Amino acid sequence: MKLRTTQNSIRLRLSQTDIRNFVETGVAEETVQIGPASEAAFSYRLQRGETSDRTTAVYQNNCLTVSIPSAIADRWSTSEEVSIEASQPTANAAELFILIEKDFACLTPRDRDEDMDTFPNPAAAHG
Repeated sequence: MKLRTTQNSIRLRLSQTDIRNFVETGVAEETVQIGPASEAAFSYRLQRGETSDRTTAVYQNNCLTVSIPSAIADRWSTSEEVSIEASQPTANAAELFILIEKDFACLTPRDRDEDMDTFPNPAAAHG
């Protein structure tokens, strides 16, 4: 799973394996070890929200958790639907934009195996 942040937005991109794990367990999670101490880590996760009817994001204990309502999670993870978009209010009357996507292969090759386990890019057939 990949995380991209910019201004007041977060974007999660899930590989085929991430989505399979999410379907099976209700969670997809990654941890970035930042320093030599075990507590110097940042985690981000996508989880099935069993009780909420909204997609939400919460940050606590060095973990960013995005929760998706079960009905939306089921539809998205088992269909051709590409993304889930949501927003939530933040401090100072701002808004956080949340985007969750299936990770497609890049049309231009990239370093570091970024295309491992991605979904076939639908635009590749037209290129």
